[in-house]
Amino acid sequence: MRIYLRSFLAPWSTASSPTPRFLIKRYQSIVGALNYSATHTRPDVAYSVGQLSRAMAYPTPELLLAAEHVLRYLHRTRHLGLRYEADTLPLEGYSDSDWAVKHSTSGFVFQICRAAISWGSKKQKSVALSSCEAEIVAASEASKEAIYLRRFLNELGFGSDKPTPLKVDNQAARDLAYNPEHHERTKHIDRRHFYVRELVEAEELVVPFVRTADNIADFFTKPLPPRTFIPMRNIIMNMSSVPDVPEDAVAGREGG
Repeated sequence: MRIYLRSFLAPWSTASSPTPRFLIKRYQSIVGALNYSATHTRPDVAYSVGQLSRAMAYPTPELLLAAEHVLRYLHRTRHLGLRYEADTLPLEGYSDSDWAVKHSTSGFVFQICRAAISWGSKKQKSVALSSCEAEIVAASEASKEAIYLRRFLNELGFGSDKPTPLKVDNQAARDLAYNPEHHERTKHIDRRHFYVRELVEAEELVVPFVRTADNIADFFTKPLPPRTFIPMRNIIMNMSSVPDVPEDAVAGREGG
């Protein structure tokens, strides 16, 4: 398969050349299939698939190879999955954003029974002028999911009267969620991004501070090195007790 693809990708390896129609269809087919896994059972590919989905109309050969790399990763780790345990831990969430690019990426994850039940990785529509603004936008988007989950759990009889914690790793954004005053540096932020503050005032949410190293929502905002990616993946999916399958072993079974 790799040799087949290289033979077709070689003539279109330059950035100025248009992508052939059959490669566009193949790319769209792969990313469409990946979206199912990313939104239902495999939060560990949510960020990657979200980035790939931004180029559905005009993919490049390099993006096609990146999409197939995600497929290989899923095949190599097909023994992994969300593992839930019976416990009394309440619903809790994490929110984060990446301010390294023009449009930040919002990420959130909510856990119950020691594994994720809802997660998301999405490009922010507005340009954030500070990391605080990017974080408060991400927290407000995550708070919408928190309210939905609270109401859903209430209908199932597993609700709680206590506020749901939504943890963030930006102290300024955390303070802004509690402080009703507008300051010079925050008065330009659209009011809809302060939805999290309204929920805090209504005692439906609390916004505790968490260290960046412990904020597992960081998993959905940027590419991470393996030494960070694997531990966070295991926490989110509750897979700490499941060993990884060696890559060379899988490659050996597939014939290299």
